[in-house]
Amino acid sequence: MAELSTLRKNKISLEDYNYKQDIENRLLMGQFTSKDLSVLEEILYSSIKIPVRKLAKSVDLDEKEVQGILKKLSKTGLFSFEGDSIVVDKEMRKYFEAQILKFDPEFRPGMDYLQSLLRKVPIHVLPIWYSIPRTSNNIFDSLVEKYLLTPQIFQRYMMELNFNDPILSQIVQDVYKSSDFKVYAKDLMEKYKISQEQFEGYLLLLEFHFVCTLGYEKIDEEWTEIVTPLHEWSEYTAFLKSTEVSSITSVNKIHRLRPHEFSYIQDLSQILTLAKKSPYTLAADNEQRMLPTKAVMSSLAAKIEGFEADGAPFSAYIDRLITKARQLKLADIVDNRLYALESANDFLDMRLENRAIFLYRHPLNRLVSKEIPAEIITDRNLREAEKSIVRVLSSGWVDFDEFLRGVIVPLGEQSVVMLKRLGKTWKYNLPSYTQEELALIKATVLEWLFEVGVTSVGTLNGKDVFCVTSFGQSLFGR
Repeated sequence: MAELSTLRKNKISLEDYNYKQDIENRLLMGQFTSKDLSVLEEILYSSIKIPVRKLAKSVDLDEKEVQGILKKLSKTGLFSFEGDSIVVDKEMRKYFEAQILKFDPEFRPGMDYLQSLLRKVPIHVLPIWYSIPRTSNNIFDSLVEKYLLTPQIFQRYMMELNFNDPILSQIVQDVYKSSDFKVYAKDLMEKYKISQEQFEGYLLLLEFHFVCTLGYEKIDEEWTEIVTPLHEWSEYTAFLKSTEVSSITSVNKIHRLRPHEFSYIQDLSQILTLAKKSPYTLAADNEQRMLPTKAVMSSLAAKIEGFEADGAPFSAYIDRLITKARQLKLADIVDNRLYALESANDFLDMRLENRAIFLYRHPLNRLVSKEIPAEIITDRNLREAEKSIVRVLSSGWVDFDEFLRGVIVPLGEQSVVMLKRLGKTWKYNLPSYTQEELALIKATVLEWLFEVGVTSVGTLNGKDVFCVTSFGQSLFGR
């Protein structure tokens, strides 16, 4: 079998171990009937030396029929004949004890199967194949860390795989693009016009590359070979599919907070423009917010449409805009009057998109919230929370609560999706967020990103909804 090299300089060569025996065994198992499997199971879970007559009785088959099955199985080297009995090879029994698990309907080809596969290869060969340190205390842990530890690491590894034989890449694409991540071997052999022996060699290579595994599915009384990804990856991908957000169709019923994607920027500009023309007086209200007089509020309401000048929502929104202008050093309050600063001129001279980028990148711009502890609102957490919208970039308007169920950004130890051993199984642990972290994600999407024109927000039937704007798509879709 020819060597395969990847962009990561893996150098997996089946010639480095007795792969031909593996392929012969797989060819045989691919033709198993239920009776073949029953005899094999009995051999594996009985004593080392088994009389053929006793074996036939145990599986409730005619002795002559069992002799025929044993003749077929003898090609594996699992046992040898000694008179009227068979004597089982201990090493080969270990091999088939791992292989026979594939025929269990509950079998899931994952990390444990991968470990048993790698045990077939001489240990000194593995550091050469996978370019891991020879001094590694645990080779398997090193492989997990380098290729499989997180979905991002595995995806990057998958993207960098560069098989010399295009059929290998095409098989991987077929499996990963299938609706249920399962493809029948016979369909692949027919599609690519390859023999069963060639197919088994291809799958062995793909297993050693951690991208596909070979399993069996019972159809009638025979076992059919199937190709799937590693179980842990299939589980993670199933989570992604189950948390895909459906687009809202009744868009005309959405009550938008503001009418345009850059509405907040335009409204902030109105605050500054009015202050630039003539600084206006502010007074503290019952909540100690510094707000303009009624006359000025009426003037602003004419410019910032969609509010009632004397309504509570408008007062809260104006306070938010003034606070932002002061935070960015575009305006300030002197002797209870709001003045536009020199920097406001440069801001107002910019195109709307440039003003949005100015806000987004401004070193003084911060997400401020009374509900979220300050230690959680770090630059790192904010940038990670921003990335949550990538899953709905082109989804149009979506329900925020539905969106939140599928958020997978790392804000703390419990929200890092990482491959872990849980008891006897492995899995990519799904994220778990504290109430404060959930509040940060909500504020990031519905407030922070709204302000810079990346999201438009609104309500539908009392629920928060949002969409990523065209500006947001260009900014986060790179």
